[in-house]
Amino acid sequence: MLKGTDILDKVVVTYDTGKKIVRIIDLIVDRERNQLLGFLVAEKGLFRDAKVIPLQEVQAIGSDAIVVNSKKSVVKAHRVPVIKEILHQNIVLKKKKILTTEGLYLGGLVDLFFDEHSGLVEGYEVSGGVFADAYSGRSFVPASETLKIGDDVAFVPPEIAQLMEEQVGGIRGAVQATGDKLQDSAQITNRRLQTAAQTVNEQLQSSVEKVNRELQSASQNASEQLQAATNATSSKLQDFNRDATASLTNNLVDPAEQKVYVIGKRLERDVLTPDGNVLLLKGQEVTLIDAEAADRLGILDELYRATDGSLTANISRNLQAATESIGNRIGSVTQSSAASLRHSVDSLAANVAIQQARGRRVLRTVRTDDGLIIAASGQIVTESLLNRARIYGKEAELLNAVGLNLATAVRSTASDRWLENKVQLDDRVSIAQENLNTFWQALKAKTEKLQGRSRQAIKNQRIEQALGRPVTRVILDPEDNVILNVGELITHRAVSQAETSGVLNILLSSVYTKEPQISDKELRASEHGTAALVHHGNGRSQLESESIL
Repeated sequence: MLKGTDILDKVVVTYDTGKKIVRIIDLIVDRERNQLLGFLVAEKGLFRDAKVIPLQEVQAIGSDAIVVNSKKSVVKAHRVPVIKEILHQNIVLKKKKILTTEGLYLGGLVDLFFDEHSGLVEGYEVSGGVFADAYSGRSFVPASETLKIGDDVAFVPPEIAQLMEEQVGGIRGAVQATGDKLQDSAQITNRRLQTAAQTVNEQLQSSVEKVNRELQSASQNASEQLQAATNATSSKLQDFNRDATASLTNNLVDPAEQKVYVIGKRLERDVLTPDGNVLLLKGQEVTLIDAEAADRLGILDELYRATDGSLTANISRNLQAATESIGNRIGSVTQSSAASLRHSVDSLAANVAIQQARGRRVLRTVRTDDGLIIAASGQIVTESLLNRARIYGKEAELLNAVGLNLATAVRSTASDRWLENKVQLDDRVSIAQENLNTFWQALKAKTEKLQGRSRQAIKNQRIEQALGRPVTRVILDPEDNVILNVGELITHRAVSQAETSGVLNILLSSVYTKEPQISDKELRASEHGTAALVHHGNGRSQLESESIL
């Protein structure tokens, strides 16, 4: 992002010859589309036309010069109709007052900011107005597609004023608002204290006498009150001890890791709820439902310790990892590499914590090493601005520019990440449980399908074995119609009728399974065939069918 006044009077250099040809006089902006169209390099005279450089002819905009393709990049204004029309209107943006359509004064326009690649106007710098910075008197107005520029005033929609307000919500916003209220009420409190001082002195004198009387009457009940106070103190100490133990466990072992660890473990001792009821018994195996219940009751740490969970495992792992890392690097690390390492860590931390700057107001301008503007003073940090800071590696500078400390932002980001990871873990456990139920249903359906196929195969085998055999009893349908009589052969038709009538099992159970005893004589035909070979009395053989010969 570049600032308009930074471009004025820059020298223009051609790429093909490397010669300086002109200087920039002014910027040509299409106010209806919030678009930079080019640069004015020579104003219109009595006998000459204005000369301009269209933005598409610009190869690069550097800190010291603007590079164009060639000398031919400078053209007369009438050759570019849209630029000619803007120059003809002769509308001057500088010093125009900017108001919302509801009449809220946002300041006087003194400069603009545009994207160095596309030429899109991203916002305007104004002087004064309701959002002006206390030190510089300037503020940043985001560019609007509905900007309407008149002779003296430019109008923007009311939403622009909302975008200029710094949005910091949640707990941080509440803390910030509370701090402001405390500061405002400090003076009121001082005045009230001065007024109340005299009254307190008067009340103190009367209270002394009253206290003496009450002490005499209270001495009789001192024993009972002391006992009650002792019991209450003991209860509070127990609660404090329990809270301290829980806090230590949660600081050493992430609650999400505690929940994953306890699932499937057996308890070494009973686990009680905060009101003294038994939640889980010794020896019981912890399930996901038990872990969720313990988490809701705030005793997940107690469940973790009851399953013999280690409080020093993470410390040991981190210490071992740190020892190995130091041992590997101790020979090669020098003072310069240590400084580089610190810079890398800071960059990594800034990249992680950069989201904490979203919605905050930039207190001072952030630039790249080449002078490009990443964030202008007064601008509200958006996602596109965060991406720009990441591209140029200026996350830490942007955090400082919005008034955030790197360490504080990292801690806040870590807290947000922990909450996000906890929600993701819960979602993954739910998804795993759902996938397990789906797998069980699919397995059950597959088993039933295979069992159906097996039954059908057995049924087909029984039918094949029964076909062609006689039945040992009469087979009737539900209306007492005879399908087969005793001794009749089982046919495909009979099987079909029996299956339709629902008596197929009766039919298959009535099959005659014994093998028939047939003699050779019964197998021999009762008379000769026409082609049979016969023996005559003369001892020679001949075929009776002459047609065969």
